[in-house]
Amino acid sequence: MSSWQPILKSFAGSCKPFFSYKLNLDEEGIHVFFNGLKPPYFNEKNVPYMFIEGLWKWDCGELWICNAESGRYIELNLSPDGCWWSCVFALPRLRDSEIKPPHCVPDTVFDENAWFANLKISWDEIERCLGSRENLIGNVTLVEGGCPDKNPPLENLHSVVDLGAVDFHRPQDWVPLVDLVDMGELDW
Repeated sequence: MSSWQPILKSFAGSCKPFFSYKLNLDEEGIHVFFNGLKPPYFNEKNVPYMFIEGLWKWDCGELWICNAESGRYIELNLSPDGCWWSCVFALPRLRDSEIKPPHCVPDTVFDENAWFANLKISWDEIERCLGSRENLIGNVTLVEGGCPDKNPPLENLHSVVDLGAVDFHRPQDWVPLVDLVDMGELDW
């Protein structure tokens, strides 16, 4: 069982509010949790627990999982209202049109002061989408405060792994998935 890990750094320096994540790997699959100690910011037009693209335009926790051998990866997005989105990429930013996006199980709780959301993906879905559950690398990211005009302020973009550019789609920079379970604070 992993402990809560802080998300302390943005591409512009320190994170504005306090966010944390927890990643669990167990016999059933991968379970990621996000905790935001601030009022949630999400699209009020969303229907809770809906599968919808573009969640990164508001508060959004993200989990990235890659098969290090093939380079194919999954992006999973989760908003404070439980809406979620997933996609399989053959290469960075190149969607794999032959593989149906993975199904996940989201859950969330929020009020005017904070939000807590989690998402679970089974090993069967990982294997179906990536071809294996071995040699997985990944990253945990957070978009805080959104970027509705597609020009996100750098202080709204957070990554647990130190990325070589302002781009979350950088599997070459990601770390073994098991390292994200207890990564803790990074100094970068």
